[in-house]
Amino acid sequence: MPMDEGVLKEIGLTDSEIKVYFALLELGDSTRSSIVNKSKISGSKVYDVLEKLQEKGLASLYMKNKVRHFKPANPKQIFSYLEDKRNKLSQIEEQARNILPSLMLRFQSSKEDQEVELLSGLKGLEVIFREQVELLKKGETCYVIGGTKGTDEIAVVAFFQKIHELREKKGIKTKMLYNIRQKSSVNNNYSSRKYKGTETRYIEHTSPVAINIYKDRTVIIIFSIKITAIHIKSQDAANSFMEYFNLLWKQAHE
Repeated sequence: MPMDEGVLKEIGLTDSEIKVYFALLELGDSTRSSIVNKSKISGSKVYDVLEKLQEKGLASLYMKNKVRHFKPANPKQIFSYLEDKRNKLSQIEEQARNILPSLMLRFQSSKEDQEVELLSGLKGLEVIFREQVELLKKGETCYVIGGTKGTDEIAVVAFFQKIHELREKKGIKTKMLYNIRQKSSVNNNYSSRKYKGTETRYIEHTSPVAINIYKDRTVIIIFSIKITAIHIKSQDAANSFMEYFNLLWKQAHE
C-alpha cells in the first residue's frame, strides 16, 4: 500500500473514500461518470462515498447546467478534519470521565463473582499489575517467586522493571525469590540498594512459572512461546501459596 493511502486510512478514510478523493485530485471539477471511470468505484456507491467526503470537508458539490459537479478540497483541509476529530475525541474523553464512577461501581460489583481470569501477552500482564499497584497500600507487601526461564527478553525485563518502580514509588514492599543463577541479573534490575523496599533471596528452584502473591490475589505467569497469566482472587488460594513462599523463604539465602 502506498504511504499516501496508508496515512489517509490511519486518519479515518475508507478504501473507497481514498480512491474517490484521489480521482477528484487528478480530475479537478468532475461529474459522477468521470469519477466512476477514474476511481473504479461503482456508480451505485459513488454518491454515498462523495457524501462522506463532503462530511469530512474533503470534497464539495455544485450544480452546473442542472448537473451535479464535484471538486476536491485543498489537501490542507485534512488538518481541519483532524482538528474536528481531536475536538470530538476530547468531548468523548470528558464524557467517559463523567461516567467512570458509575462504570467502576458496576465493575467492582461484577468482580465479586470473578474468581479466575486468564490473560495473555504483556498487555494482559499490564492490566493485572497496574491493578496490583492500585490495590496495595503503602507499606504492604507483594511476594514474588520469580520464573527462571523465558524472562530474559528485553521487553519482559523492561516491563517488570517499570512495574517494580511503580511499586517502589508508592512505598509497596516486595519480597522476591529467584534462582541462584539469576543473582547477577536480579541485582542489576532489582537491587535493594536502589529499591529500599525490596528484599531478595535465592534458591535452587527452576521453573518457567512465576508467582505473585498479595492480599487475596495470586498471579501465576507462565513464560512459554506466549506469555499466559492466571489471576486468582481467593483468600484460601493466596494463603496456600503464602505457605509455599514462606517455606522457600526460610530455605533461601541472600
